[in-house]
Amino acid sequence: MTDQLPDLEIYIMKANPEAVQSWLATLFSVEVIKSAAGHHHYRCNDMDVFLNEAAEKNFASLWFKQNKTAWHSDLELAQAAHTALGTEIRCSTEGWTEGQDNEDTRSGWIKLNKGLEKPFDWR
Repeated sequence: MTDQLPDLEIYIMKANPEAVQSWLATLFSVEVIKSAAGHHHYRCNDMDVFLNEAAEKNFASLWFKQNKTAWHSDLELAQAAHTALGTEIRCSTEGWTEGQDNEDTRSGWIKLNKGLEKPFDWR
């Protein structure tokens, strides 16, 4: 298996914050730090986890600022979320580094929908 990414991020179509929080609670001890105006900050074990309901059109971002999970990649997190939440999930095929050109991030995405995984360009 590849090295574990230092943080994880996925995009959830039309995310239901209560469903996301309930799913997280099946995996971690969850403390709600902030929940207001579409921005949610959870403390999951000793990780900061953020849900931004309006990250992209129709998609919320779920970001694990620290990755102290069993997941090594965004894809592994996306697969778990897709199974648990039953909605479309998108993720990058690779990690992102600060300062990376936006052009570099348009391709290299995976869409998980109805049990299938497909690569695509997110433009």
